[in-house]
Amino acid sequence: LLTSHAHRYFIVQFIPHNVVPLFGVVWAIFWLMLFGNNTITLNDRSSLDPFLQWVYQMSLFRWGNEAFYINELKFYNSYLDLDGVLADKGYDIDNFSTDIGAILLITLFYIGLTIVFIKIFGRSKMK
Repeated sequence: LLTSHAHRYFIVQFIPHNVVPLFGVVWAIFWLMLFGNNTITLNDRSSLDPFLQWVYQMSLFRWGNEAFYINELKFYNSYLDLDGVLADKGYDIDNFSTDIGAILLITLFYIGLTIVFIKIFGRSKMK
């Protein structure tokens, strides 16, 4: 939710106010097409281009997927050996707090970046 507000403020700095709702829908569809239903395992990430590895590390979806998998499978780990399943995707059962922390830090980064852009590009729009 916080990241969506940061994206909205970021977008408003560059486009006219009368097309913001339409552009918001296009922006959301773009992000869903780019990252939605695209689960790259951490083992497959090493074969990507270095720039794409960086984009993947800054993706909320990467950390959210891992946190979701760990949270859902942690209950069953007591009587099923799921370490192999998680290891196949490159996940670790002890990374849940790291994933939540990464999501928080990336969200704060996007909010901070938006504030910087508002300060730089929004000066001419201030009354």
